[in-house]
Amino acid sequence: MIGLFSALYIVTASLTSFVTQVGYPEHFLRGIFMSALILSTRRKWSATMMGIVCGVVFFLVVPAPAPYLLVSTIVSGLIFDLVLIIGTKYGETLTQQRLLTGAGLSGLGESFVALLILTELGTPGILGKTFDAIAVAWSADIVLNILLSIIGAFIAFKYLGDRLAKQRTTLTSQ
Repeated sequence: MIGLFSALYIVTASLTSFVTQVGYPEHFLRGIFMSALILSTRRKWSATMMGIVCGVVFFLVVPAPAPYLLVSTIVSGLIFDLVLIIGTKYGETLTQQRLLTGAGLSGLGESFVALLILTELGTPGILGKTFDAIAVAWSADIVLNILLSIIGAFIAFKYLGDRLAKQRTTLTSQ
């Protein structure tokens, strides 16, 4: 399942990035596919494993130098899993609120790490040259990443949450 959802995310993110030339649809797609993986497997560390697989593939395959992709993608999966692990059993009490919180904090962590790496590397022109331009870039990216991740997770939960719960009930009752 990790391989399947990782492949779906890699292919769709690559296509949307190529078509739109911006990175924001990938946040939405990550929210959908990580949430769908978590809902499907209900296994600890599944989002982290997906983050590792996707991060390594992006690091090795993306033609443009994107040093932040490996670390930020792994961090997004790790944070998602940690939010779902804290305080309860990972897959047994997976509510919409916990899934959306995990997706939002995952998006925050992913953005923070990526922006920190880009800022520290001083990549000219990407974030701007003045403090104000960098602050606007950070704010916009973080807000968009959080919102798009939550929207993706919401769609995954609405579409898969009830269906998978009914399938589990049917399987356990047989």
